[in-house]
Amino acid sequence: MKLLMLFADGFEDVEAVATRDVLVRAGIEVVDASINEKEEVMSSHKMYFNRFKRLSELNLADFSGIILPGGSRGVNNLLNSGEVISVVRKFYEEGKLVCAICAAPMVLGKAGILHDKFFTCYPGCEVGLDGVYTGDEVNVLDRIITARSMLYSIPFGLAIIEKLLGKETRDRIYNQIAGIK
Repeated sequence: MKLLMLFADGFEDVEAVATRDVLVRAGIEVVDASINEKEEVMSSHKMYFNRFKRLSELNLADFSGIILPGGSRGVNNLLNSGEVISVVRKFYEEGKLVCAICAAPMVLGKAGILHDKFFTCYPGCEVGLDGVYTGDEVNVLDRIITARSMLYSIPFGLAIIEKLLGKETRDRIYNQIAGIK
């Protein structure tokens, strides 16, 4: 199982790192890809992350789903990329999992995949989106998983695990990170 996580300058550190950590613990391979034509990406808190793959170099058929971390500047960069919008739409149309947290569901809206669907996002980011905003912590609807904010990064990751690998694996990872034996 391989998921693609897209990064743009200004992404929210915790949303990317915590979600990725939880998924990797479950044995899911996460490929980090920059939408820039460079391997280095700067987070919303000015931390530099490097050794990214370039989105333009990847074979998208290799992936079962896509994850978009939030961060207002990062999401604006995602929204301004026609390639990102096309990739998100393609993943959804091909029946793959599409996941977004915090402000990133706005990208799903721009890709046209939220029409009449339940979703959540950071309050205020739902304005103008063609879907049904719930304000829930995490929403799982068919192939779309959304989360409200950075605070829900771990539940977001756990929801992705449950969708892909089942409740038993999700519970095992939850117990592991919660220190429950």
